[in-house]
Amino acid sequence: MKKRKLLAWGMAAAMMLSFMAGCGGGNGNGSSSAKTQNNTQTAPPSAQENQAAVSGNKETITLRIGSGHSESNPWITALEDYFVKNVSERVSKETNYEINWVKSYGGAVVSLGNELQGVQDGLVDIGCTILVFEASRLPLQDMVYSMPFSCSDPLIVADVIKQIYSEYPEFTETYEKDYNQKFIGIGVSDPYGFYSTKEVKSLEDVNGMKIGAAGINLSWIEGSGAVGVQTSLNDTYQNLQTNVCQATIQPTRSCVNLKVYEVAPYYLDANFNVVPFNAITVNLDTWNDLPAEIQAILAEVGEGYLEYEANYINEIHEQDLETLKEQGCTIISLSREEQEKWAASLPDIVNGLVKSLDDAGYKGAEIVSRYYEILESHGVERVRDWNIGG
Repeated sequence: MKKRKLLAWGMAAAMMLSFMAGCGGGNGNGSSSAKTQNNTQTAPPSAQENQAAVSGNKETITLRIGSGHSESNPWITALEDYFVKNVSERVSKETNYEINWVKSYGGAVVSLGNELQGVQDGLVDIGCTILVFEASRLPLQDMVYSMPFSCSDPLIVADVIKQIYSEYPEFTETYEKDYNQKFIGIGVSDPYGFYSTKEVKSLEDVNGMKIGAAGINLSWIEGSGAVGVQTSLNDTYQNLQTNVCQATIQPTRSCVNLKVYEVAPYYLDANFNVVPFNAITVNLDTWNDLPAEIQAILAEVGEGYLEYEANYINEIHEQDLETLKEQGCTIISLSREEQEKWAASLPDIVNGLVKSLDDAGYKGAEIVSRYYEILESHGVERVRDWNIGG
């Protein structure tokens, strides 16, 4: 009997000691428990054990990302291949978090032209805003659309954007000030091409044609004798097929992916423009809730997006021209003389731009002039002297 009592007391004591060790003898939080366990170990954990512990403790952050454009467009391809990929990898490697992406491209959550509002309202956490549809709300960010025939080299335009954005913080501040979002990145379009159902070699050839373009791009045909038709990339193929328009001015790669050459087998390289095309922004409420280390990674990767995307755009443009040739498309380059004639036929849209920027509270003449100056420092001559402010 005495032996049984001693055995029972011994078992109870062992159980009590085991229970106290499991509780960690402290407040019960994970760090205290881990610390206690580490102190009682006789040997340090292996690298594999450490990695497993870190992986097991990672917290998941869900971020909803979206745009009105689909992944077939190069700026969205770059968003996926560079931005999403690098944010995911860096967060996983450098922090104790993982990102769970909820993706809604192609207008699944925010429709084309409503990305800015969608981010502002929190329909997505991160948006890729297509700037051509935001001329009224983002006139400064859209200004190059009103500066046709300025430059069609994506690498040069990317450098110019980077410099002018650094010199004039108002390009980025307005997102936070007016639209409840944090600006983290900008991209460029690929060169705008002129796809048509008939051959076009000169300004005179477009007289009487119905030409489709998106938003402010329609200003590029004012004075040409053509009739502008408001359209978007999503409508381009059908509009050409059904004779709603006989030509369209759109980014080259997107039209190649849409097989626009099937219904418009003539491509004119007119040096219309490469423009700041898409902005990457984060809903400000989401941004403020994120850990500082995640904010830093988003900002750093967002800043690097421009260089990656511009190089990608530049690379694929040559591929696209080869694809058009292979598909039997006739490619024509508009001569410098014809570019000057086309530009001269336009109303004074650049000084109109200056006035609109002034009215919006910006230094219109200074900023527009500076953009041209930076282009000239890269060896780009003006097709037309707009006599800014004159």
